[in-house]
Amino acid sequence: MPPTSILPSTHRTGLIFDERYLHHDTGAQNIVRMRKGSFETSPEGHPSSTSITKRIKEFLDGAGLTAMMQPVAARAASEDELAVYHTREYIQGVRSHVQGGPMQGAWGEIESDTPLSAGSFDAAVYAAGGSLNGVKAIMQGEVRNAYALLRPPGHHAMSNRAMGFCIFNNAVVAAHYARNTYGLERVMIVDWDVHHGNGTQDAFYADPGVLFVSLHQHNWYPKLSGELEQVGSGAGAGYTVNIPLPAGTGDRGYRAAFEQLVIPVGLQYRPQLIIISAGQDANWLDPLAQNMLTMAGFRTISMLMRDLADEVCDGRLLMLQEGGYSAAYVPYCTVAAIEPLVGLDAGLVDLYAGSSEVDRCMTILTQETRDALAAAKKWHSNWWNI
Repeated sequence: MPPTSILPSTHRTGLIFDERYLHHDTGAQNIVRMRKGSFETSPEGHPSSTSITKRIKEFLDGAGLTAMMQPVAARAASEDELAVYHTREYIQGVRSHVQGGPMQGAWGEIESDTPLSAGSFDAAVYAAGGSLNGVKAIMQGEVRNAYALLRPPGHHAMSNRAMGFCIFNNAVVAAHYARNTYGLERVMIVDWDVHHGNGTQDAFYADPGVLFVSLHQHNWYPKLSGELEQVGSGAGAGYTVNIPLPAGTGDRGYRAAFEQLVIPVGLQYRPQLIIISAGQDANWLDPLAQNMLTMAGFRTISMLMRDLADEVCDGRLLMLQEGGYSAAYVPYCTVAAIEPLVGLDAGLVDLYAGSSEVDRCMTILTQETRDALAAAKKWHSNWWNI
């Protein structure tokens, strides 16, 4: 069925995707360890599987969204562009590792939870470069906003450490590119991935030129990362806004977090560009978290961010794919996040529409969530009028 409710202006939302992203092969697990010995089973894919990225693209094609979006080519980010945050030694260490080199050394480390393959370095530099070209297309007026279906993700990547399935920090290099190339003084990064974006926080912790706002499951991954008290340092104090949420927050809790904290802070900061680290792993079927968002919930928070961008920066909004590990459900949630950017309802029916679980996720608002939001508002009111 073709999309409905199409806005008069077409091709105003960009889509960044490159086949090289699918060459980042995280492999499969077929060895089960025991206290004594081990045994083999049928292989189970890595949580950050190529198949999820492929399914998202197939959903965009099948729902008619790809045809409504302006293709934006990816490119390889240069070493200089990556080195705005990552050390040159680390960049070379990653390149050497995919050619058979070690996982760690004086240059840094690739943690064991982030397996790389022969195609991973090229995929990672093209993911970073895709985010840069997304910024370029938006800032030069080729598109109003854009979605970058990147692989590998980036928000956990530190200056000299690959971790949490991330190699290079796409959001960080994109924000630096926007500032260095287009002279922007205020960039807002909103990270709604269910895991805290520790690498992005680290990059801008003392920098008031980038407002980093993260909504994530409290004390989940990385451990003790993204606590309320982590607000920035020096001139950057107050420009890191962490909103840790309890398991089971659901659609209403996320909407309240955006309406009570994210949007008011964004209206006061008035960024010239908004970048979203769009990890759809807060969904209720995700195997790596429990924050219980539905497809409709992702559509709502995307609409809120689109409206904020329309209000403060002429709609300049770039979404970058981060996590999301339910192969069955992440594509539904990603379509829902993209629809407000394009300005249409693609007509996709939720995989479990009408189920008691989806109904519960859409209506729950626990006292624990209310308390978490109240604590976040009280804490961040030291820096913002909320």
